[in-house]
Amino acid sequence: MDEGTHLQPIEAMIDGNGLRFVQHGPDRLAMLIETIEAARQSLRLYYYIFDDDKAGRAVRDALIAACQRGVSVTLLIDGFGSQETGGEFFDLLEAEGAVVNRFVPKLGRRFLLRNHQKMLIADEDCAIIGGFNIDSAYFKIDGKGNHWHDFALKIEGEAARRLVPYFDGLAAWIDGSRPRLRGLTQLLAAHSERDGPLRWIMGGPFRRLSPMVRQLKLDLDHADNVDMIQAYFAPNPGFLRRLGRIARRGRFRLISAARSDNVTTIAAARHCYKRLLRNKAEIHEFTAARLHGKMIVVDDVVWLGSANFDMRSLYLNGEIAFRIDNAGFAKAMRGVVDAHLPHCDAITPAKLKAGMGLFSGLWRRLSYYIVASLDFRLARNLNWKR
Repeated sequence: MDEGTHLQPIEAMIDGNGLRFVQHGPDRLAMLIETIEAARQSLRLYYYIFDDDKAGRAVRDALIAACQRGVSVTLLIDGFGSQETGGEFFDLLEAEGAVVNRFVPKLGRRFLLRNHQKMLIADEDCAIIGGFNIDSAYFKIDGKGNHWHDFALKIEGEAARRLVPYFDGLAAWIDGSRPRLRGLTQLLAAHSERDGPLRWIMGGPFRRLSPMVRQLKLDLDHADNVDMIQAYFAPNPGFLRRLGRIARRGRFRLISAARSDNVTTIAAARHCYKRLLRNKAEIHEFTAARLHGKMIVVDDVVWLGSANFDMRSLYLNGEIAFRIDNAGFAKAMRGVVDAHLPHCDAITPAKLKAGMGLFSGLWRRLSYYIVASLDFRLARNLNWKR
């Protein structure tokens, strides 16, 4: 896949909006910096991780140059994801007039809450979303497969403008003296769209179902052909039953990670395979690099954004998704799935069973419990009261 291969971007025009889908790591960084350099009025950014490394310094310096030519810059980062990046890294940016703020997990009730979103909005008519963070490992090809393989989507047009009020609301909420979770969930709900071929849909720590989960369930309940590329895959039994029904009545393909930064998440995903394989699902593990991309293709609908298909992304983290209802774009994204398959190991019932010794079976069950139950319940109970 990324190993020495230049992957061409995929472009489309949908409902008057230009879309550009980019997989190749160096191309993603180039697109990000070129968009920053082209901005003339405003830049709004939110990233879960913003590291002090070669890529991080390149993006920060591009933002500094934007400030110097009179562009208004607001950068929001997650206080947990970016905890190792000291405030001094951003001092030069703030000295040029940029606003830099953190979504800080407080000790106590909010400590396990994460805002996992990633976005850039330039001049209010261009947005870039995806799963990647600002870290060199998401943009370089190291030749050993230790980099992150990820996706980016650039949106130009009216759909990008609709994201601006949400970002400004989030910035105001983070800057508030006592930001409460109820205010965050109200913001996420208010800016989740219910109609149209292109929709912004948010997820987060809702008491009931978030707009993202509610729409995902509706889409999957009526689907016959579903493809997923998911860095982290550990849904609850209800979602597994949905996917199993799709596999029985049509087709369900999953590409998950064979390599990651956390062996627990891989083991948790493998715990889910047996049920899906029993229902004739097609499961593959991506081996060329550490998988970090998130994509769902449901019949003629494509979901792209920051959310994984695990309990934390589905029910706890702040997440952003872009839902694209277009048969041509869905066909193109299925082509992306097809192109990943030669770089995967196919998981069959026999192969899954061959790797199921007593210890590995217990480890998979324990990992699924940690990822899909313990972490979820602990974080949810801590944040139940708003």
